[in-house]
Amino acid sequence: MNERAALRRALGGYLIVLGLGVAGATATGRAAAGCGMFPGHGAAPESWMQQEKNQTHPSKRTSIVGMWKVNLVSDGTAYPMPIPAGVPLDFGTAQWHSDGTEFLISGGRAPSTGDVCMGVWEQTGSATYKLKHLALAYASSDSNPPVVPAAFAGPGVLRETVTLSPSGESYEGTFTIDQYATDGVTLIEHIGGTVTGIRFTAD
Repeated sequence: MNERAALRRALGGYLIVLGLGVAGATATGRAAAGCGMFPGHGAAPESWMQQEKNQTHPSKRTSIVGMWKVNLVSDGTAYPMPIPAGVPLDFGTAQWHSDGTEFLISGGRAPSTGDVCMGVWEQTGSATYKLKHLALAYASSDSNPPVVPAAFAGPGVLRETVTLSPSGESYEGTFTIDQYATDGVTLIEHIGGTVTGIRFTAD
């Protein structure tokens, strides 16, 4: 049985979401765990995307640099294993840095499965930005089923195109995730969706 077939059999009727991607299979063909078993275990707490406070005077920030609370939701275009539109995939905190680097900490998955991902970004318009971001998946004792000792499960590549709001306090856009097996070439799953961000401030 090849690696892709082993993963599909291990998942059965479920899709295991890896924070910012679907985990690949381990060398034994067991599925790696991610932020939770489909559907909806990557959902943010209900109040997660609320503004930090009511802003009487919007700040008019003109850069995406800063810290953000983010939320990712499926748009229904995932394949070969489908994810219905509207299913929460992940949430977390992201920092976009002035040197063009970025990192995200997933709130929807255990740290032992690799909850910190890093990326690079460029500004493509007056208020638009593109991001390419690498997530490294691990199967561990927190996976379902558990894997001990922990094993690398494969890389996932997240791409975002987002637009900063006029106030500079939020952004929204689209994303894709391509999750690969451990060889970094074999595509396990493609996911599409929408991403939103709310700026986190010191106020």
